[in-house]
Amino acid sequence: MKKPQSLPVEQARKEFADLLDGSQHKGEHTEITRRSKPAGVLVPPDWYESAVAAIAEVKELRRKAASQPGDPA
Repeated sequence: MKKPQSLPVEQARKEFADLLDGSQHKGEHTEITRRSKPAGVLVPPDWYESAVAAIAEVKELRRKAASQPGDPA
């Protein structure tokens, strides 16, 4: 994945509808900055859903691993 475009919050506010269209229809990611520091990222809905599902899966795997008794070495 290429580095997302980066916009200051003031510009992102002005272009919000276009940014949403780019995210939803073109799969674009946009970093939004405040005082030149990352403040948030606009991502496509399917990407977000996949990320949330992956995080849940990792948490479940960690929970299962923590509940298994250790190897008697």
